[in-house]
Amino acid sequence: MVRYLDTIGPSVMNVICFVVPIVGFIVGLMKGFVDRSVRVIEGGIIIVLSLYLKNPISTLLYKFAPFFNMQYKVVNVLLYEFIAFVIIALIMVVIVYILNKFINFVSKVIGLIMSIGIPTPILGAFVSMAEYLFFLYVFIFIVFFLSNLTDSPIEASVANKIYYNMPVLRPIFAKPFDSCLDVAKSVSSDESADKINYNSMKILLDNGFITYDNAKYIIETNKIKFANSKELLLK
Repeated sequence: MVRYLDTIGPSVMNVICFVVPIVGFIVGLMKGFVDRSVRVIEGGIIIVLSLYLKNPISTLLYKFAPFFNMQYKVVNVLLYEFIAFVIIALIMVVIVYILNKFINFVSKVIGLIMSIGIPTPILGAFVSMAEYLFFLYVFIFIVFFLSNLTDSPIEASVANKIYYNMPVLRPIFAKPFDSCLDVAKSVSSDESADKINYNSMKILLDNGFITYDNAKYIIETNKIKFANSKELLLK
C-alpha cells in the first residue's frame, strides 16, 4: 500500500463493492442452494465460535511464544490474537466436519427448507451473495487496516457504508475489527513509541480484544514496556 492511496483507492474500492455481491449471486444461481448453504452455515458456526474461544490459546502464546523485537511491540498482541483465532478455527473445522458426518444436521435443515417449495437456485443465489458479502467485508477491513497503518486513509463511500452498516456482520466483528483499525491508526501517528504502546493497549483493553488477565501478564512480565502501564491496568 503506497502513501496517498486515497487518491486512487476510492473508485476501485467502490467498484469492487458492487461487483462482488453480483458475482456471488451468479455463482449461487449456478451451484444451487445445498452447496452454498452448507458452506455458509458451517463457516458461520466456525467463525463465531472461534472468536469467543480463542482466549485460552492466546494466553498460551503470550506465556510461551517470544515477542518480536519491533518498535511497537503492541503489534505482537494483534499477531498472537490472530494466530489463536486461526488455531481454534482449524480445530472447529475438524469438529464440524466430524459432527456433520455423523449427525448430518446441515443437510436436515436444508431438506426442511427445500420442502417448503421455494426454487432452490434463487435461494442458493441469496445464500451465496451473503457468503461473498462476508469475504467483501473482510477484504474492506484488510484494506482499511493497511491504509491506516501507512497513514493513507481511503474514503470510499460505498466501502464505508458496507463496513459500518452491514447487518449481522457489523455486530459480530465491530469490536475486534475496529480495535485493529484504531491500533493501526495509532501506530502510524507521530507520537512517541511509548505513547503509541500505551494508547494501543488501552484500545485493545477497552474493546475486549485482549483480556485483562493477558494484558496484566504482558505488562508485569515486561513483554511490553511503556510509561503508566500500571495505571492503565487500574483503570
